[in-house]
Amino acid sequence: MKPLHTQLVKIALTATFISVHDGTSSVSAAEKKEQKQRVEPQFRHLYKTFGKNSNTRIHLTTGPKEVKMRNGGVPGKCWLAESGRYKFKLTIQDGVDVTVEQLIERLQKLPMPYMRACEVVSDEKEDGIAIYKTLGGAGAHGGKQYVNMTPGVKAIIIAHEMGHTLEQKAREADETIFEQWQSAIDADKISVSGYGDGALWEDLADFAKVYAACMDAGKEELNKLRKLAPARYTLWKRILEGN
Repeated sequence: MKPLHTQLVKIALTATFISVHDGTSSVSAAEKKEQKQRVEPQFRHLYKTFGKNSNTRIHLTTGPKEVKMRNGGVPGKCWLAESGRYKFKLTIQDGVDVTVEQLIERLQKLPMPYMRACEVVSDEKEDGIAIYKTLGGAGAHGGKQYVNMTPGVKAIIIAHEMGHTLEQKAREADETIFEQWQSAIDADKISVSGYGDGALWEDLADFAKVYAACMDAGKEELNKLRKLAPARYTLWKRILEGN
């Protein structure tokens, strides 16, 4: 007969295995439930190949020029660039281990209509798309005057920040955009994401992210998104195109 402590260890290990196994099953069930209740989880798999089908191309026209960057006045280098009809700035803080070519490669994963956000944040006193060493704990943030990111931020996250940029630009021309978006949420009767549930503007930005992924993936995914959230789909398309 085995010693008592050996038997107890075996029982404990068995109990641990059962507990972990049951936990995994419940998490899996929760994920499946979330996919039915929310939009974003149903398209999350597209993020892994985001940009694979993109035809967006960015070309440098001038630079680099030494500048003091908008966030904290830190020194950096600024280039002027263009993509189709859009002209904008690319700015990188000195000492950041990212080249302008690497930044361009990242941005080229985004669908062409999203390049309008680059132009929106490139006015005279703005930095365009900017990379900083740190943003005080945030990975990235976006608004009508900036799209800032830290070195490791992926293109799909930039799409979210550009959602904020284009939403704020749209509200300049139409102050009722948020009221319209709330009406779209009510009409769609589906959540975009848990993060988006926290604030109206985050719901919009996460939808912008999902829409970008679907644009890259093709018409089938776009049609699927439109069926899930038709009111948001129509309104975001207007915001994206500046209509």
